[in-house]
Amino acid sequence: MRKLVLCCFMFSLTMLSGQKVFEGELTYHHHMHMNGVEISESKKHFDTLRIVIKNKNYIKTTNKINFEKELFIDSLQRLYVIYDDQLSKSKKTTMFEDNLNFGKLYKRENSHFGPIVSTTITDTVYHFQHKDHMFKKLILDRKYGFETYVYSESDSLKFTDDRNLLRNIGEQIHPEEVAPIIDNAILFFYKLSPKKMNIFVEYRLIEIDRNEITESTFLIPKHKDAKGFKRENRKRSRFKFYELID
Repeated sequence: MRKLVLCCFMFSLTMLSGQKVFEGELTYHHHMHMNGVEISESKKHFDTLRIVIKNKNYIKTTNKINFEKELFIDSLQRLYVIYDDQLSKSKKTTMFEDNLNFGKLYKRENSHFGPIVSTTITDTVYHFQHKDHMFKKLILDRKYGFETYVYSESDSLKFTDDRNLLRNIGEQIHPEEVAPIIDNAILFFYKLSPKKMNIFVEYRLIEIDRNEITESTFLIPKHKDAKGFKRENRKRSRFKFYELID
C-alpha cells in the first residue's frame, strides 16, 4: 500500500513538474511606431512573429517579404539565420551561423537603455483571446528609456530559464534585477520606448498553442560554404556563411 501511495505521489509530482515548462508555439503581433508612422506594416519589416520553442531551443520566423528564419541551438550556443539572399548571384537560400561563444555574447546582461532607475510592479487587467485576465505588469524606468512587461504568474506558462525571446541575442536573458520578478514567465505584452524620441516597439501575444515539438524540428539544414566567404568562414570567425543544399 505504501509503495502504491508513493508511486501515485511520484506520478503526480512528475505531472506537475511537466506542466511548469511550456513547449509549443507562440504568435505575436509586432508594432513599431516612429514619428506617428506604423513602420511594421511595411513588408520590409514585419507585423507577425511566430516562435516555436522546446526547452532552450527555439525557431523564430516573421512575415517580412524577404523570408527569414532564426534557429537557436542552446547546446551549441549557435544562432542560424536562414534568408533569401537578394545579393547572391546563384539566388540560393543563404544561412549564416552566429557563434555566440564569441566575446561571450550569450547570456550577457546588457541593455541599450542603460541601468535601471526604478521598478514598478502592479496588477493589471489584460484582454487576451476575447477574455479579461488578471496579470502582472512590470515597468522598468531605465536611464535612456522604458520597458513594459505584462505576464502571468501561472506555473503552466513558464520557460525553462529567464528568457525574453522578444529581445536580441545578448539581451535575451533578463538582468538579475528582473529575473526573479518575471520568474521564467511567457510575456503577453512587451514594449520598448526610448526617452526623448518619438518611437516605440511593442509585441502583443495573440495565440498560444501548447503541443509537443519533435527534436527533428531543430535539425540544422544541410549546407555548404557560400562562394565569396572563404575568409569569413575561418574557424575563429564569429560569423560563417553557407548556401543550403536542396
